[in-house]
Amino acid sequence: MATGARILVAEDNEALQSLVKRAFEREGYVVVSALTAAEMMAEIAREKPDVIVLDVGLPDGDGRDLLAALKKASRTRSIPVVIWSGRETESDRRIALELGAEDYLEKGPASELVGKIERVLLRVRRDP
Repeated sequence: MATGARILVAEDNEALQSLVKRAFEREGYVVVSALTAAEMMAEIAREKPDVIVLDVGLPDGDGRDLLAALKKASRTRSIPVVIWSGRETESDRRIALELGAEDYLEKGPASELVGKIERVLLRVRRDP
C-alpha cells in the first residue's frame, strides 16, 4: 500500500529507528525520525505528519504525556498516534487509548508496525 503518507517515528533507539524507517520506506512511505520529544515537536512544527509512531520512553519526555499534549492542541489533535512500547500491560494500553492513541502496539517485528499503520491510515481516510 504505497501511499506516500508522511510518518513521524519518535524512537530513541537509533538501530530500531533505522530498521523501522527502512521497512516503511520499502512500502512507499515518507519517514521522518526523531530521537527525542524535542525533535518530534520540531518535526511536527515543520510539517504535520499523517501518522505518529511514538515510543513511550523518550529520554526527554514520557510518551503518554506527549500523547496527551498532542491530543489537547488544536493543530495536532487530529493526527493519529500509535504508541509503540517495549512493554505491554493492559493498564498501559488502556491509558494510551483513553488519552487518544489510535492503538498501542508492543515492540516486535517492523512488519507488524507497518501493517498496523496501514490499517490506521485506511480507517482515518475512510472516516475523516
